Amino acid sequence: MKQRTLLSTFNLTIVFSLLTRITVCSINPKFEACEPKTCGGTTNHQNVSFPFYIISKQNSYCGLPNFGLTCSHDGFPILNTSETLYTVQNIFYNNQSLRVSIPGLSPLGTKIHGIGHSKRFSVASKQKQVLLFYGCKNMQDHSIGCSAENRTGSVVALYGDDGENLKLAKKNCRGTVSVTRVEDEKGGVEEALRRGFLMNWTAKNCSECSNSGGRCGFDQDHYAFRCYCRDRIDSENCYPQPGLSIFLSRIIVNY
Repeated sequence: MKQRTLLSTFNLTIVFSLLTRITVCSINPKFEACEPKTCGGTTNHQNVSFPFYIISKQNSYCGLPNFGLTCSHDGFPILNTSETLYTVQNIFYNNQSLRVSIPGLSPLGTKIHGIGHSKRFSVASKQKQVLLFYGCKNMQDHSIGCSAENRTGSVVALYGDDGENLKLAKKNCRGTVSVTRVEDEKGGVEEALRRGFLMNWTAKNCSECSNSGGRCGFDQDHYAFRCYCRDRIDSENCYPQPGLSIFLSRIIVNY
């Protein structure tokens, strides 16, 4: 009886020792480093997390290659892909999409590139095409600003199916054409451009890791997804490890 009591006490000590070790061990530094961040603006409070990361505030292992964001002077995240800058208005992690606009569309807009092509990003379907013409004259009804290189000319924005005005633009505009998209037509083409359009991204879904209490990241040395847990790094999630759970359950049952 005395031996059984000593054995039970020993087993219980092991259990408490293991539980204490799990509880008080130092937190994984990568888990802390990959806490969601914002650009800190007063008008945009979008949390940035995997697959994105803010280059100036987070480590590259918190996101995927080519998903690094910078911050604009007014606190909006900026995505740079295929030589095109996009202002990120919203990130929708649940369906892997984001609403973006083109920062060059200002009253005195600079010339922009067309929408870049990327294996990671694609324009969402069912959005309307918009063509931008530069150095235009005699088309003030469709002007959205002045051409940066020629203040006497204007930037004209037209929907891709506006055949009659497209013909006029080709005659009256000297600049190159840029193509973009808009999500809807409410408020006219200029307002639609300012609201932006939707893009999808292709990357591993982070939900399993985040639902288990972890933070997603990426090991660039091994080019593999990682789940940063408070106490460890895992390939998928932070749920309790089966081996430890079975070991503890056997000790408790024996006790």
